[in-house]
Amino acid sequence: MLDITCPYDGDCGRHFDSSAMDASDGAFLKTAIGKKMTFMFLHCPACARMFQFNPVAWTAQACEAVAPKAVRVAKKSGKQLEKLLAREKVALPQAYLAHLRSAKPRPDVAIFTDEEPFTLYSLDALCKDVEVDGTSYLAVRQLAGFAQALAEAAGTGSKQAAPFSPAELAECLAIGEENTRILFIDSRDNDSLWIYHCDGGDVEKTRLTVTSLMGPGVS
Repeated sequence: MLDITCPYDGDCGRHFDSSAMDASDGAFLKTAIGKKMTFMFLHCPACARMFQFNPVAWTAQACEAVAPKAVRVAKKSGKQLEKLLAREKVALPQAYLAHLRSAKPRPDVAIFTDEEPFTLYSLDALCKDVEVDGTSYLAVRQLAGFAQALAEAAGTGSKQAAPFSPAELAECLAIGEENTRILFIDSRDNDSLWIYHCDGGDVEKTRLTVTSLMGPGVS
């Protein structure tokens, strides 16, 4: 295989062979090449940052996908944050919004046994800026960036995030994360909870819903 060049040339730009990546990235790359995928995420073995990669064109592109930036306006009150969400046309389920307003909203949730829990975004975290493929989005709206990248890489008929079309995925609201996995609300029923895998573009349905997330029985 040809060398891969880290796209973060400002402070890295390292040229490396695919064998230098960790085992999971290396295996995923081989699978992507076999399937002729044009969109995936890898990690630079030198700086450890995630970047977008096209195995067909063999091109890498910087993508600070999961690194939240500064809050749009520092120290906003809860009402100001809600106004910001309304201005951005973010319609969270009212019961969940009320839960976030409460004195003690839950900080995380365990989705899978023996795996790290997902950190749930606070009202403030929902309004942080996240950069996806060079464009800034509110954290709650970051899936719109991933959906656009999928559509540009594989067309609007992309099946990579099936059963969601890119347009449907773009309407889903992110409410938490764990490493490169994003927990989001299904825009089609506004209740089911799914996981978006940033490192592959796939989605996975969970056993939870927004309703159950607020119940006492979820650990």
